[in-house]
Amino acid sequence: MQEVKSPCISVCTYDDHKICIGCRRTEYEIINWDDFTNDEKSAVINDVNQRRAKEQDYYGGFPV
Repeated sequence: MQEVKSPCISVCTYDDHKICIGCRRTEYEIINWDDFTNDEKSAVINDVNQRRAKEQDYYGGFPV
């Protein structure tokens, strides 16, 4: 099984909820990424996608 890649895009700044504005992972998820199993990493990626889907883009619309 291939290793799940980190969603990091090197924009490492947290919002008020301790979620990275670049990759949308929580502080906990970032700190523990290397210790997670592939299943746990896949679950984090799913959570990241859900977080992104709930946000408005820069121009005020929602992502497709």
